[in-house]
Amino acid sequence: MGHARSMAWTVAPHTTLSQHALMRPIVWLLPVLLTSACIAPTQTDDGTDAAVVTLDAAVLLDAALPLDAAMVLDASVRLDAAVLLDAAVLLDAASRSDAALPSFEACCAANGCVDTAGTGQCMTFPAEHGDCLVDGSMGVCADISLCGGAYMTSAGFCPGAENIQCCHLPAGAADAGLLDASIVEDAGQISFEACCQEQGCTDSTSIEVCSVYEPQNGRCSVMGLAGVCISTSLCNGDWVNVSGLCPGAADIQCCRPPSSADGGMVCTGDERPTPNAGITGGAGDLSCPPGMVQIAAMFCVDVYEAFINELTPDGGEVDWSPYFNPGTRRMVAHSAPGAVPQGYINADQAEAACNNAGKRLCTDVEWLRACRGPSSTTYPYGNTRMDGVCNDARSQHPAVEYFGPNEPNPFSKIDHPCLNQLPNGLDLTGANAGCVTSEGAFDMMGNLHEWTSAAAGTFRGGFYVDTRINGNGCLYATTAHTRPHWDYSTGFRCCSDVLP
Repeated sequence: MGHARSMAWTVAPHTTLSQHALMRPIVWLLPVLLTSACIAPTQTDDGTDAAVVTLDAAVLLDAALPLDAAMVLDASVRLDAAVLLDAAVLLDAASRSDAALPSFEACCAANGCVDTAGTGQCMTFPAEHGDCLVDGSMGVCADISLCGGAYMTSAGFCPGAENIQCCHLPAGAADAGLLDASIVEDAGQISFEACCQEQGCTDSTSIEVCSVYEPQNGRCSVMGLAGVCISTSLCNGDWVNVSGLCPGAADIQCCRPPSSADGGMVCTGDERPTPNAGITGGAGDLSCPPGMVQIAAMFCVDVYEAFINELTPDGGEVDWSPYFNPGTRRMVAHSAPGAVPQGYINADQAEAACNNAGKRLCTDVEWLRACRGPSSTTYPYGNTRMDGVCNDARSQHPAVEYFGPNEPNPFSKIDHPCLNQLPNGLDLTGANAGCVTSEGAFDMMGNLHEWTSAAAGTFRGGFYVDTRINGNGCLYATTAHTRPHWDYSTGFRCCSDVLP
């Protein structure tokens, strides 16, 4: 075979792979090309060493390889020699003429593949386990430890061990041009904001695509779902801004997707839902005021934890949101099944609401007798704890869940109205059928702490996160707070004298 002409390919040490994503087809063909190649040292224009790979043109032409000669001859088309040589994937031609083909894995060994830019650069090389396709997004089959930055892994698309998975961008991200050099910052990392400059972030889809990239002000969490701390102007579609969860200026807020757990609505703390609208006082013992049961002919106690309404000057009532403290408003207490009991209330407010209903706040003695029953049991249902019978063991504290790992002190925000609106938190009154005393009082253990009339301030029974730390079940008593204290967990029920 005659060698009519040859071509020189310079491998320069200071260019980057991200500039030449189109080189991947050429690199795949290196084993064919290098069978008739000569590699010799030379110098680039800046005096640095390089390797010149002289390819036999006849090999290219006779093989009918689909290569663009302009691409091969163009001096600007170069591979980063540091990646090739340092990874020991381009061998000395004097000792081996069939030089090893650079791979995704070898590139990652040199570059790290710990971020979006590094992984994207190495994606220009073929992976040892082949390519893959997930939801229209091309990727490589590689060890999951090599899939960094915005790239994600999907199982079931690759051969080999369980750790070999498809490493790819989220669906639509590649087609959206998110790896374009114009939106890569100096640090080599794509940011949420840079992605939005490219995509617009005017709808839910573009925000979801960009949310895989790191926002400049960090991330946040609301109701257990991940959000991004961004300018309110970038939070559009059905994503919702939530204030108070992000550092920076006032317009930097937590941008959250809707929650499927609550019908698509995300609690921000600005809404004032009134779930007890239309609920009236429940039936009870005829010898007691409405909604109460008699305790051994000594006194009466509310069957359920109380909810409250606001009293109007003419004696009417206005529905109240049980997720807000009533302040100085005149409130009246009610006891009925199927209601959201009032948290966020202090002892003085609870006592006033009971008085306005013709009742009173229970004394410690009354409360303990009502909870423990005539046999003085430890729990409303007996002497042996039965997990799950009462609402008393939520696995995660609601403040930790709602504010997320980026909040340094979530317990300083336990007055937030969204805490009792999280899924698997506060239960409706009477929802726990087994959590009832022998005399018919529900939820005296768990759900909400219940204030008593103690002058120094005491609430009893525990709440939906804990009924153990300050005593078991009915014996649970918190005395660390004075009567003006309130938070999401503080509720109450009323007592009264037996009617004549």
